[in-house]
Formats: sequence, structure tokens, C-alpha cells
Amino acid sequence: MRLLATGAAIALASAAVSSVVAARPPKTAARPAVKPTGTLAQIMRGIYFPNANLIFDVQQRDPAAPRQKSDTGGTATDTYSNAYTGWEVVENAAVALTDGVDLLLAPGRLCQNGKPVPSQQTDFKKFAGDMRKAGLQVLQAARTKNQEKTSDATNDLADACASCHSVYRDKGPADSPARCTPSK
Repeated sequence: MRLLATGAAIALASAAVSSVVAARPPKTAARPAVKPTGTLAQIMRGIYFPNANLIFDVQQRDPAAPRQKSDTGGTATDTYSNAYTGWEVVENAAVALTDGVDLLLAPGRLCQNGKPVPSQQTDFKKFAGDMRKAGLQVLQAARTKNQEKTSDATNDLADACASCHSVYRDKGPADSPARCTPSK
């Protein structure tokens, strides 16, 4: 009898282990690191410059105000310039700046001069964090659809840009070897 009980206990334990193992999600293979495509300058020119300027435009123009129709036609810009309008444009721009921080910090990203982005530098990490925080502040302000509140949030955005630029960008022309060089 004892042998039978032990056999039943083993069968029961095996069934319990099998159900736990089956309930566990399968392990997924680690994704290989993707090498960044563009330089830091290209991220700045393609994402940060246009989107920051959409946000800074709030200082002069209420996004809810009717837009004037463009006189030119036939280009993709003209065709799609009204696809997203008003406060949605400002919110989208704030999201691009906030989430774009991850692109700035992507391992393997290079500066235009061929140097690695100084993403491991303490000050660069702080500047990136300041950009993320400023982007979130602009997003929160834009969601209120209040021009004055959003315009006020652009001050922190301008400061976030200027802080990093004064250390890493404003050291000569785009290809200058001094750019992307940590301060000593």
C-alpha cells in the first residue's frame, strides 16, 4: 500500500510541475542590438529642430486658431500639412522630443564628426533627462490647450536645448573635432 501511495504522490507531483512549466511563458531570444542609422546631428535636424520649432511657435500663434490655406500646391508638404492640426501637432511634437531621448542615447550612435555620442557622460545623461522632463512638461501643458501655459513650458525646453548645446555643440562647425567632446 505504501508503494502505491508513493507512486501516486510522484504522479501528482509530476503533474503539478508540468502545469507550472506549461504556465511559464516561453523564453524569447534576446534581440540583437540594432546599430543606429543616423548621426546625432541627423536626429537633431530630423526630429528635434522641426518639432521644437512647432512647439516654440505656440509663443506667437494659438494652435487652435484657424490656419491659412497654403497658396502653393502639389508637394507632399502641402498635401499633408493639414492632416494633423491645432493642439494635436503640439502634443505630437512634445512626444517626439520626449521619446526621442532614447534615440539620442542609443548605443553606437555617432556624432557628425565621427565621435561617439557622449551618452555615458554624467552631464550628457543629465541633459538628456532634462530634455525628457521638458518634453513631458510641454505635453502636459499642451493637453490643457492653454497657449500661455504651453508658452511658459517652452522656457524649460529652451533651457534643456541650450544646456547641452553650450557644452557639446557650440564648439565650432558641424564637423569640428571639438564637438561631442566632454568638458574637462
